[in-house]
Amino acid sequence: MARKAISEKVKDTIRKEFNYKCAICASDNPQIHHIDENHENNNIDNLLPLCPNCHLSDQHNPTRKIDIPKLQLFRKYKDPTILNSKFHPLYTRSLFLDAVEENTNDVKSLYEQTDSLIEFVKSLEMGTFYAQELEKLIKQNGHMYSISMSGGIDHRYEEAKSKNNLDDRKKLIINKKKVMALIVELLRYQNW
Repeated sequence: MARKAISEKVKDTIRKEFNYKCAICASDNPQIHHIDENHENNNIDNLLPLCPNCHLSDQHNPTRKIDIPKLQLFRKYKDPTILNSKFHPLYTRSLFLDAVEENTNDVKSLYEQTDSLIEFVKSLEMGTFYAQELEKLIKQNGHMYSISMSGGIDHRYEEAKSKNNLDDRKKLIINKKKVMALIVELLRYQNW
């Protein structure tokens, strides 16, 4: 089966966007790489100029391959720190954002993942500021909803808890792009 050819106009647009250099190492004469590895998908956001070395060594070598979502993040923000191995722990802590849905029942896990991300961010350079900004975007009224109760179950408490859990998930869904933008912005301050 023949590949769907990338038009010269699209190739030139991609190369021009990256100053006719490899997006990873800035070498000359880049080839066009399909991020999702689907050669039928010639959408500009799915294409990245890579020199032959980065294209063949890093992207088509199964032992060194950069995962597709991370490469898509790099394509969007054009920040080479995203491809640095030191970014990986922060990246893996943020992956839960892509799986958040309004009907998710496992709220405890969602809160644990949120807390893990925020605590990790605090450990980084400028982390205190960015953790506070993330909390504003992620947590309902600046903090995840919790009420300690002694005694029996109060139905008003359960209804309020359920509503706030839904609100927290909605807030995460609405703000996940802003959260990722903040995470990428935070990378500027790291001495990696």
